Amino acid sequence: MPFADLPGVRLYYEEAGAGAPLVLLHGIGADHLDWEYQVPTLAQHYRVVTPDLRGFGSSQKAGRYSIATFAADTWALLDALGIERFCLVGHSMGGAVALQMAVDRPQRVERLVAADTLPSFRIDTFGKRLMFAYRYFMMALFGPQRLARAISAKLFPGPHQQALRDRGGGKVNDRMAYLRTLRGLVGWSVADRLDRLTLPVLVAAAEHDYFPVSEAEAFARALPDARLRIFEQMHHAVPLEAPEQFNAALLEFLSGRETRAQEAPQPAATVRA
Repeated sequence: MPFADLPGVRLYYEEAGAGAPLVLLHGIGADHLDWEYQVPTLAQHYRVVTPDLRGFGSSQKAGRYSIATFAADTWALLDALGIERFCLVGHSMGGAVALQMAVDRPQRVERLVAADTLPSFRIDTFGKRLMFAYRYFMMALFGPQRLARAISAKLFPGPHQQALRDRGGGKVNDRMAYLRTLRGLVGWSVADRLDRLTLPVLVAAAEHDYFPVSEAEAFARALPDARLRIFEQMHHAVPLEAPEQFNAALLEFLSGRETRAQEAPQPAATVRA
């Protein structure tokens, strides 16, 4: 099995395809399998690397859990694999890790996709406080399977999405790793460093995410070279909920064929899918 023994942690990862390197980073409570609808398509064009972040999936549960730690682990993995310059895609917490990596070493990231995420995890609204408290106490009191079922019901509410609900409801996380990660996310921000990201960035936002579309629009406007794509009727799991649309958007953006939407910082400049 593909494990990498890195400083302070043993990470599980998978590779598929050949070509220019493309790294996919999953969100909290997930693992590399959350990209199962992307990898077969992307691997036709890229060397796709999908790690399990520290504490999740088959990777070791050890040490500190923070965005900075996840970023450092990913850098160490890429160095071990001999990958110098690459495209980077992150979903939710993985999007925060991707943003951290890109602002720290922008010269190594060719293009960046930030999906269902923001450049700050500061708890600055009642809704965010409620979401943090709900996840934390559900995990602490009832454990990973109960939390996974509850979250899946919110992410995939449609009657046609039972398979997705069943998929998420069966995911097992380590209780303490999840709780320590959740605590480590609070207060993280690179909002004041976005001017370092002169590389092309795609902000992929769901219409019905945990945060309003206006925050995704503000995020895109703060970037020097951004495109904003809003996935209508979707929730906080666009890669799973709308894989064909998401894959098409990824391939268009990563190839450089996308329509540039940053020049006019108005909602009309966004692309809706």
